Amino acid sequence: MVTEIITIALPWVRQEDPALNGSAKRSIEGLRPFVAGPENRLIQSAVEALKQDASQFSPLVLYGPSGSGKSHLLQGLMGVLIERNPNLDVLAITGSDFAREYGNALRQETANETRARFFGADVLVLEDLHEMLHFPSMQQTLLHLLDELDRRGATVLVSCRENPIAMEGFSSELRSRLSAGLLIPVVLPEQGTREVLIQGIATRHNRKITQMAAQKLAVAFPHGLLQLSGIVNRLIAQTPPERCIDTALVDSLLQSDKNTAKISLRNIANLTAKYFRVKVADMKGSSRRQSIVQARSVAMLLARQLTEESLKAVGKHFGGRDHTTVMHAVSSIEAKLKKDVALREAVAELREAILQQSTN
Repeated sequence: MVTEIITIALPWVRQEDPALNGSAKRSIEGLRPFVAGPENRLIQSAVEALKQDASQFSPLVLYGPSGSGKSHLLQGLMGVLIERNPNLDVLAITGSDFAREYGNALRQETANETRARFFGADVLVLEDLHEMLHFPSMQQTLLHLLDELDRRGATVLVSCRENPIAMEGFSSELRSRLSAGLLIPVVLPEQGTREVLIQGIATRHNRKITQMAAQKLAVAFPHGLLQLSGIVNRLIAQTPPERCIDTALVDSLLQSDKNTAKISLRNIANLTAKYFRVKVADMKGSSRRQSIVQARSVAMLLARQLTEESLKAVGKHFGGRDHTTVMHAVSSIEAKLKKDVALREAVAELREAILQQSTN
């Protein structure tokens, strides 16, 4: 049976300096597709609904497991709104950061300034709502914020690891408020979808992969598109261009994966810094020097390829960066690797060094 693939072109918001906290005007830097199978068809309807009348479906809540693409979708939905109106005042924040920032403002008697910033936003993007479970006293503040933004006709976009309506720990008032919006499940691709995605990833790299190899990978790695891309990229990096990816190569990958558990973010950071002759502290810092940015981006790419760590965990390790910053860095370095042969060979050499160290 042929699995239907859904491709949703989403405007991508230009990444801001993480040091610039709070509301800001943002711009569009291009389109990035969200690719899924029929199990996520409802997302396509949600995007179209948002384009027609964003406030009518606010808050729009995306819920699903890590790696399902919620961050990608939130970034894209934010882009849909900004594309229509570039002057929107957008505030993007995580659940824990909202609770801490607002709580600190109350203790430091700067609540009026903080309230004006949050309550005056045209678009609120609240990621990882489930983190609010650790701050039950702030749920009432969030409820008031949602009510005020709704009154003003603002748009609220939310992500959560589970359906918040069914999660214990949220107040009945907050659950009721969220249920008045649009709740969209975001699920990991089913096996048939994963097989098609794997074939598509290989094709984009002008590589061939047998149907049996794609099937074996799909069974072994029940992940989302980003993780599947990293897995296929590993196979491509380890084989000559003329060789078709077959089950023998997949078996070799699965065997080597027994060693990846020994690979830590710390090891990747240390070896990457040594290879590119930069300091780990600089990679974790705010330096924009090209050599530092490149080393940092390569380390983040290898972290995604060689570990099971989440975007959030990778960002935290590399200087407390937001997971969207990690997404942007990985995407940028992947694009550069396609054009820069020398850098591609350097990254392949570094990857082998990291894998070699894990076996010792």
